[in-house]
Amino acid sequence: MRRRLFRGTLISLLAASAVVGLVAVAVAAPVPAADAVDCEPPKDAGVAVLGADGRLDAGAELTSLRKTTSLVMQPDGNLVLYAVTTPGGPKHPLWESKTSGNPGAYAVMQADGNFVVYRKGGGPAAGGALWNSQTYGAKNAKLRLTSDGDLSVWGDNGMTVKWSTRTREFSPTRCAPTPAAPNQYMWAGVSWAQSATVWLVFQDDGDLVIYRKRDGKAIWNSGTSGKGAWTLGMEPDGDLGIRPPDGSEWLWHTGTAGNPGAYALLQDDGNFVVYRKGGGPASGGALWATGTFKNV
Repeated sequence: MRRRLFRGTLISLLAASAVVGLVAVAVAAPVPAADAVDCEPPKDAGVAVLGADGRLDAGAELTSLRKTTSLVMQPDGNLVLYAVTTPGGPKHPLWESKTSGNPGAYAVMQADGNFVVYRKGGGPAAGGALWNSQTYGAKNAKLRLTSDGDLSVWGDNGMTVKWSTRTREFSPTRCAPTPAAPNQYMWAGVSWAQSATVWLVFQDDGDLVIYRKRDGKAIWNSGTSGKGAWTLGMEPDGDLGIRPPDGSEWLWHTGTAGNPGAYALLQDDGNFVVYRKGGGPASGGALWATGTFKNV
């Protein structure tokens, strides 16, 4: 599973984590010409909660309030967090416990604060833990799942995050470099965004991939798997690219330097596009595109 969200300015579609540079990925319809400042995703009106001693047996799931994300205790023993298009429709894995091969395994939010996946027949007294959040001792802990994809354990009466998958989707509105927010990045392994037809995922193997929603098929990738990719971002000069942890040479980039204020947009037609400042789906000005509108 790929798996599975910044330091520079960001891209809103991805509303994403970015590379060394700046910002700008959006997810959806035409964006305004004026620079948007808010790169944070919208706050959830509420969360799905698994309280003390709550458990997910094989085949059970915890679904977010808007039914856009779901935590599934699969029959094979793997606990998987999915982004979901519609109930029963295509879905994409965002995080997993990597405990497959253990039929009958279950997950429990223990009263001691630890969230644990046990093999069938196991438990706090019998042992057999396959994975845990390492949050033992968190007071009055609860497992929370937001509609934008963040799965976390909160303790101290809901005041402190003790563990998180950090898989929160970014806002579908464009955000661009500003003096107040000069650096926004998308991080490999935790960042994802979506439009009406595709998911854009910066996987933990370092590959940036576009998946088609109707069948989950990968229709484009950056070719950076296994190359040590770390951040995706828009540079102030308009170049969008992926860099390693030390921020050195590009591992992949769009070659659109020389266009200050350029931004990236993940469109509802499935195309991922870099536009010059002031450009957009309605006004033109595309500098680079994946060409994936042909494959949606």
